[in-house]
Amino acid sequence: MSRTAIATKKVTIRDVARLAEVSYGTVSRYLNGNEHVSTDAARRIAKAIEESHYTPNKAARSLAQQRTSTVAFIVQVESIATLLQASTAAAMAEANQTLGDAGYQMVTLIANSEDSTQRIAQLVQSDFADGYLLFSLSEDDSLINIFRTAHRPVVLSEASDRSTAVSYPAVDFANADGQCSITRYLLDQGKIRLAYVCGPGYSPSSSKRLHGFKQAMGAYFDDSHVYYADDWEIASGEMAAVEFQPMLHDLDGIVCANDNIAIGVINQLRRFGYRVPEDIAVTGFDDSPIATMMDPKLTTVRQDSWLHGRVMSQLLLRMLHGEVVDHQTVKLLPTEIVTRQSA
Repeated sequence: MSRTAIATKKVTIRDVARLAEVSYGTVSRYLNGNEHVSTDAARRIAKAIEESHYTPNKAARSLAQQRTSTVAFIVQVESIATLLQASTAAAMAEANQTLGDAGYQMVTLIANSEDSTQRIAQLVQSDFADGYLLFSLSEDDSLINIFRTAHRPVVLSEASDRSTAVSYPAVDFANADGQCSITRYLLDQGKIRLAYVCGPGYSPSSSKRLHGFKQAMGAYFDDSHVYYADDWEIASGEMAAVEFQPMLHDLDGIVCANDNIAIGVINQLRRFGYRVPEDIAVTGFDDSPIATMMDPKLTTVRQDSWLHGRVMSQLLLRMLHGEVVDHQTVKLLPTEIVTRQSA
């Protein structure tokens, strides 16, 4: 918004926030003398107030004092089953601890239907929280667009690979590197005839992991040896193995985009009479609890979900305290191979 445009109407706290390039909550804290405002943010807010001729009235002062000290952790999933199987619990617990230590109450909201998503959208638009952590396992991007009008800090759980008009800071894992590494682990064992089970197309992690597999395979890559799953569920792994059945006798291994899919592949291979890893090696991704509950235990790529929740929260806290973080910021967390019995 231009300063000329502001001059033609009553200046609000949101106008000051836009001019100062900080959040609404940061301006509110500044107006109330809160110590959790950086020197740089305070300087820019003061300049914006002076240039816009903002004068807080009693109503505005009352609104400014309504700091909620609440952060919403929003999990967006296609189904509750996905939520139960995904590695979100650790991230959620660590985020709650980190935010609590900083004086914030975290509330968890689950968007798994059109109705629940709409209710959450209404809450976001009402400014009920000071900031948001969005952990999305869904192709529905409606909440992303809602955040644009909320003027609150937002941190995403993964970086989008789609070009959109709306972007937010994100904390993600090095998905491509992790998938590339575990594929090379198999290649180094002489297992060059590999198939791949890709995650759902709506997930940025899926495309990044597929890219890592392609990178490792190089000239050995064959798109006819790729199964594109509709979701992250065990059943998708079983369907992939059925699809691969005509070529199973020629395969050395099957690389999977997550642990649930890998478990499904192993289940179906056993039904077909194949031994894992003696006949066909199988790998997963995530190192979720299910990876050690199976026989054989799953060789997989570990991503530290506790660290994920902590770093997401720390980034959000920086923004809540007035630090300007570029919306294109993506912090990548490392992955590592965990070798067990399946490969």
